Amino acid sequence: MTFKHFTLNHIKLDQIGSTNSYLHDLNSNTKQVNGTLVSAKNQILGKGQTGNIWHTEKDKNLTFSVVTYPNIKFKHAFYLNIIASLAVNKTLSDLSISSKIKWPNDILVNQKKIGGILIENQINGETINQSIIGIGLNVNQSIFNSGLNATSILNEGKKIEVEEVLNQIYGYLDFYYNLLIESNIKLLRQHYYTHLFWHNQIGTFKDEHSEFKALVIGITDIGLLELRLLDNSTRYCDLKDVQFIY
Repeated sequence: MTFKHFTLNHIKLDQIGSTNSYLHDLNSNTKQVNGTLVSAKNQILGKGQTGNIWHTEKDKNLTFSVVTYPNIKFKHAFYLNIIASLAVNKTLSDLSISSKIKWPNDILVNQKKIGGILIENQINGETINQSIIGIGLNVNQSIFNSGLNATSILNEGKKIEVEEVLNQIYGYLDFYYNLLIESNIKLLRQHYYTHLFWHNQIGTFKDEHSEFKALVIGITDIGLLELRLLDNSTRYCDLKDVQFIY
């Protein structure tokens, strides 16, 4: 397969704490080619957003990280999250699985979490010169802890090898990465909004004070969730400022 920007350098691990951490340490010692990929059959310390843990069953799911050198302005940092979300979403769509992107980093199917994304950037001045894109996707796990509202590709009626899913996501990630490098910001945003959970809908949210209803307007360039409250005022929310209530 030919890629526009990535060079496939696939490092396969049996078990690791975190593919993001492993790739970061590896790249600190020897700079890897753009698109270097680290995947693990078992990730025991997988990281989610703001320090959460990503739980995964050995040999059943997809956990991997990719290093890129986008050299984009820091104000466009959230577009790295967008291209990763779109790559996962398109892969699921090819399997006839309808998914939604829940801000800021979750992929949902029937309001159950099937995947998550963690982006870790290295910044030089106002430019992102290195980004490690971590993706976790539930593939063939069928049973989840009772406290997890989760699903998998298998539970959605599709049987597929983990490696095949990885290849699909990696190819689409290169495709959307190309749109970002070519500054097709407007097109990426349009694609993202097509799949954004509750976009242009009124939902119920919760902050540290109370529950409230608001219309989901969109996402700012720096990744803030833009809400319009029922009094017609606008609220911009950062990570952990609010949570969605189902």
